[in-house]
Amino acid sequence: MASACPVCGAALHRTRHDWVLCCPDCGHLASTLEPRNEHPAADGRIDEERREAALSTLRRRNFEIILDRLAALSVHGSALLDVGCAHGWFLDAAARRGYVVEGVEPDRRIGARTAERGHAVVAGFFPDALPATARYDVIAFNDVFEHVDDPRRVLAACRDRLHPGGLLVVNLPSSRGVFFRVASALDRIGVHGPYERLWQKGFPSPHRSYFHPAGLVRLAERHGFREAYRGTLASIQRQGLWQRLRFDTSAPVLVSATLWVGICLAAPLLHRLPADISLHIFRRATAGTSP
Repeated sequence: MASACPVCGAALHRTRHDWVLCCPDCGHLASTLEPRNEHPAADGRIDEERREAALSTLRRRNFEIILDRLAALSVHGSALLDVGCAHGWFLDAAARRGYVVEGVEPDRRIGARTAERGHAVVAGFFPDALPATARYDVIAFNDVFEHVDDPRRVLAACRDRLHPGGLLVVNLPSSRGVFFRVASALDRIGVHGPYERLWQKGFPSPHRSYFHPAGLVRLAERHGFREAYRGTLASIQRQGLWQRLRFDTSAPVLVSATLWVGICLAAPLLHRLPADISLHIFRRATAGTSP
């Protein structure tokens, strides 16, 4: 983990946990957590079938919202790359709308299943797994950007891989969201479980960063992008919630049940509180245009 903040360049300081770093200037959060295995089920902790059932409906609905926003920005039938395409849900939705789709996925087992359904999927990590000449009109990071080790390198690669005027889609958890704020408050009084879960501590692919929206925009602008759209996406729904709380097989059932009740009771109020998932669409600056 670099000692400098990727957003503003200030020195990162350790927090109450030795695995979380914070920028005192802009508030960006980073972790020293390292990925452990190639695929989520490798250590037996993650039940991938339960995880797929938990997230499928919510993610598919959010993906349609993203594609609506892209359509409003006049991108139709273009070459689209989904980074960390996983089960291929975004590829499915984009292909139905006329995009020429491709995915890149480090989990070879899940990527192979998506390829079997007819999608072009490259095994490995962005951008190294892709041919040097590959260029796209849209590059999407759906709940992926928070996992990357070096966001500056990734954004520079996105700029290189996008055609001028191309669009970069990033949706990710926000450090300004209500769940993160509540988990942080609980963590400060010694209840560490929710905070560690939001960082996916102990998971095969933990979060490496927690951005707030203004910080992500600032970082993207430094790498040649202009924000074309900013919004939010739903982070949770009752359908699939129990499976979502239980795909981590190490979680105590009583804790999961308590969280399920609490979230269900709070659900009617969530739309009025700070959103936990921010959605950004950035346009690559064309030649001669300042970011």
